Amino acid sequence: MPKLSGLFDSFDNLDQIDINNLISWLKPAPNPIQLENYLANKILYPQSLPLTPTDMQIDLAILREALRLNGPKPTEKGGPLLGDNPFLNIALRKILIPCRFERFVPNMPVLTWVFVDGLLLNRKKQDLFEDLWTVVLTDDTDEVVGSVVTPQFGGSGDTLDMNVLGKNVRIQAGSLTVVPCPKKRCEISYKFTNGKLLGKKEAALEVYGGRLGLLIDGRRI
Repeated sequence: MPKLSGLFDSFDNLDQIDINNLISWLKPAPNPIQLENYLANKILYPQSLPLTPTDMQIDLAILREALRLNGPKPTEKGGPLLGDNPFLNIALRKILIPCRFERFVPNMPVLTWVFVDGLLLNRKKQDLFEDLWTVVLTDDTDEVVGSVVTPQFGGSGDTLDMNVLGKNVRIQAGSLTVVPCPKKRCEISYKFTNGKLLGKKEAALEVYGGRLGLLIDGRRI
């Protein structure tokens, strides 16, 4: 009989997760003892599935922290072109999501958001090219599903005006926005009030699209 796989089979260090870090992702904050018991159950039975929406939110919080623990460390100086980490290729600026994760989190924007939180949110950018990441579902045949854009806003009142395939979108500083772009390649143009993207206040470029489209993370101020 084949072994059942679970969302956390890829991680062998869930016991290193700090309960307080988990609580920071959850609103309202759960009882710490109950959360410790839930995490212990995931360590013993990683293939177990969430039974309620609250369980699902806890699983996503655990995944965020697992990715943070297993992502590239600040001391790592790049790596081979084909990949320097199972989930983040810094050299090629790719977020790598194992295809099987989609079976457990079938909402592509939510799944990508979790990966961004776990791998990029607290990462210090090494260069301006880290403003743009390609999102790839990895399997026997990889699938590019879109792009993550991480602009640098000039302040909390800053805005980013963007045109995606002829559609105008205004992004507020501090927001997280998904802009549909089902085409493989998406032509975009942008203009900031005060911020920058790829070192420029205003420009036009082409990015990868797909089932995700563009996830614009405006939380860097």
